[in-house]
Amino acid sequence: SHTILVIVQDQIYAVEVYDSAGRRKPNGDLETELHAVIADVVMRAGQGELDAPVTVLTAGHRDRWASAYAKLEQQPRNRTTLNKIQESLFAVSLDTTFSDPLGSINAHQENTKSHGTQIGHNRWYDKCANYVVDRNGAVGYIGEHSPCDALIPAIMIEYVSKAVAQEPIERGVLIPQTPDYKTRVRRLRFTVDDEVQGMIREAKAEVERTSRASCSRQIRFETYGSDWIKKTAGIGPDALAQVALQLTYYRVHGALAPVYETASTRQFLHGRTETVRSLTPQVAQCVYTMCDATTTPRDRYTALVRAATKHQEMLRTASAGQGVDRHIFGLRMAYNRLDPLPSESAMTDHEKRAIEEFFEDPILARSTTFQLSTSGLFPSRYLTHTGFGCVAPERAYGINYIIESNRIKFGVEGKTADV
Repeated sequence: SHTILVIVQDQIYAVEVYDSAGRRKPNGDLETELHAVIADVVMRAGQGELDAPVTVLTAGHRDRWASAYAKLEQQPRNRTTLNKIQESLFAVSLDTTFSDPLGSINAHQENTKSHGTQIGHNRWYDKCANYVVDRNGAVGYIGEHSPCDALIPAIMIEYVSKAVAQEPIERGVLIPQTPDYKTRVRRLRFTVDDEVQGMIREAKAEVERTSRASCSRQIRFETYGSDWIKKTAGIGPDALAQVALQLTYYRVHGALAPVYETASTRQFLHGRTETVRSLTPQVAQCVYTMCDATTTPRDRYTALVRAATKHQEMLRTASAGQGVDRHIFGLRMAYNRLDPLPSESAMTDHEKRAIEEFFEDPILARSTTFQLSTSGLFPSRYLTHTGFGCVAPERAYGINYIIESNRIKFGVEGKTADV
């Protein structure tokens, strides 16, 4: 593909970023294209010619969006638009809103994920890469998770940010542009009937409820980072972060929390992730020791080292493909969706009951209700904050963290009834 999507006020445009010879266009040409998109949207808004915000459907329930998609693609123009969207390299959302107060990382995250005061608008949530630029020039990134894990776009963003940071930006200095350049923006349009309009209204109401029920905050721990943890404490930084999260949860809620932590299995062909079940007996004992006023500092440090050692073992095991959760998930899908092979006999009622009893076991259900859903990224100077959604309905948090050499950055999401 040679095009990207540019979205302004829910209007979608295809912008060519390579010329006919396959060369990337100069920055000045691309800037001219963006100005042309904005000017077209402003003109059409003034004339009352804006299309329905089909973008909102991508933010709502997947079943509703699937039904709307099937309905939309029955129209030739809609089918062409949907194909162009899918074929595009990535999306760029130019927002009319901004992060308020200026420079607030919490406001910036809220604006990036849901478009601030116009919740669910001006995004194409199906794209793996959707850059978001607000009116203050703050840039964010959201992406649909299926094609890849967060590590891939994070590496890409770090690489691009590092390159851009080296480019001098000065007022009055013209950027390279093709002489007499003519814009070639193409508006991608939808024909929407009353049924799809109703789905858009439903999606908008749903997304607004979801957003109101969610609270995102960024926490920066500035006292120390990986250097002190490794050299002075003598333990793994990720292990300390996981113990700290469990300890915090226990102090807030008076109970231990089942934990999901992402382990990468990228050493294998097509490898994605496995679950590190970070709540080990050693971590639990460490939490109890930390909260016991009769214990000494040496007792607490000893318990921390034991917990960290066990955590590192669990992390290595999961990364080597020896975890249990992906295996259990595969078994569940195979049982629910796969028919016996021609050479296999059908399962007996006794075998079916045994399998169903396993999947319905309350211990399995409790241990996979991850009240702490967590993931760590590599040290990053350019990623100011990250986000991770919680997956359980009550007393649960989604936490992504970045451990730098001298600080730790946490991105936390929870439901408003609990936070």
